[in-house]
Amino acid sequence: MKIALLVAGGLVGAAPAWAQAPQGCIKDSLVSFYDTDLLEAKPANAYYTQVKLPARAGASALTQIFFPDGRLYSEVSYRSPDRRVVQGPVRTWYPDGQPRLEYRSDDGKIDGYLRTYYPDGQLKRNDLYDHGRLIKGQYFTPEGQLVEPHVAFRQEPAFPGGNPALVAYLQAHLTYPTSLTDVGDGQVLVGFTVTARGDVTDVRVQSGISPELDAAALAAVRTLPAFEPGRVDGERVPMAMLVPITFKAPGVIKALRQLGL
Repeated sequence: MKIALLVAGGLVGAAPAWAQAPQGCIKDSLVSFYDTDLLEAKPANAYYTQVKLPARAGASALTQIFFPDGRLYSEVSYRSPDRRVVQGPVRTWYPDGQPRLEYRSDDGKIDGYLRTYYPDGQLKRNDLYDHGRLIKGQYFTPEGQLVEPHVAFRQEPAFPGGNPALVAYLQAHLTYPTSLTDVGDGQVLVGFTVTARGDVTDVRVQSGISPELDAAALAAVRTLPAFEPGRVDGERVPMAMLVPITFKAPGVIKALRQLGL
């Protein structure tokens, strides 16, 4: 039986990996640790500490990230305890306590002004949003000069050659398990992180079909070369990505160039 391996071209979703907390964390909170690249690390090797504070009467669920000296790096409010939707203020700071970023989120979308600052306090960005839609944007150099064209706040990681090259690469490196003789249609959703250096790490199955096909999809994604890193406010940051890989029988290998198909 011939089996078609269909790779959905492109990447789905992305979120910057905000990354540690002082001693004596609040009871009932959840604590995790990250290195300087905002990748999860053991406490002994950590730079940042993340603390998830539960929702309490009159207060939203919060996720706070701390520098090694206990100063806040970031603080994010959520609509519900599952922390799937950001609701309320989002703020980050420099190590000396100087504000770095501030905006409000409504139902997971930036609403109102998003402002960022250089380490000396100089305004870097002044973007106005209407429920996630950019109305107007201003991005300034450290000297205060307006940059044209406008620099987008968020830039996704880019595979060398773009999505068509990503499709072609996965086609070439995706091998159907010879141990399987019959399989129905199905899609494996593979998640991974593109680090601030562009490396592909933390490859995992988000949604799978079978152990054999899941393993085949993972093996292909793990061979991916470095991406152009994603950027937030012009700075390289780790971003979580998703790529859907579809197995279809019978047929020939095809590349789908639309996300999720």
